[in-house]
Amino acid sequence: MRDIDTIVVHCTATRPQWWAGKSAEEKVREVRHWHVSDQGFSDIGYHFLIDRDGTVVEGRPVERTGAHARGHNTTSIGISLFGGHGSERTDDFSDHFTPEQDKALRGLIQKLEVEHPSIRKIIGHNEVSAKACPGFQVKSWLQHKPPRTSATQSKTVQASVATAAGGVGTVLSSVGGLSETAQVALLGFAGIVVLGSLFILRERLKAWASGWR
Repeated sequence: MRDIDTIVVHCTATRPQWWAGKSAEEKVREVRHWHVSDQGFSDIGYHFLIDRDGTVVEGRPVERTGAHARGHNTTSIGISLFGGHGSERTDDFSDHFTPEQDKALRGLIQKLEVEHPSIRKIIGHNEVSAKACPGFQVKSWLQHKPPRTSATQSKTVQASVATAAGGVGTVLSSVGGLSETAQVALLGFAGIVVLGSLFILRERLKAWASGWR
């Protein structure tokens, strides 16, 4: 496995509606055709591409050196966003890309950082080349991460807590008039309800933390 210390973000410089009726995989095949047939690459230059709906498709295997940032390919992973036609290096991410791409790119970067702890830099192509690509400043975009919380998420978690509390309260209110054996059985059932509710709450909190909508 090669040493990887950098992620370089790119764009395909395609229009927002380019091949709108095609799947992400079909679009990636077309980009691969451009790189192989038109530019003479051995394979698509990028390691990952992210479609307008947030779909992430693998390009060149990460184990292989990419062809996306001259002089920086050996130790980097290249990620390209579909879109960015006519962009400038000083534009905002939202000028040319979708919220789904924002979420997917952040998630992919986090995943790659876990898989490759040696990654130290996340940059845009325009930081190592006289190009506008990817059409925004990656460092600024990273610093202005959208909040993970939302009213919907908060209500979902609150509902989970309320459900757990309500279930336990109902059980406890019935304990007083029962025999000792029945009380033990009922309290055991209450414990199962609490554990089940806590498991559901944990999964929702995990989804909440990852920015799930």
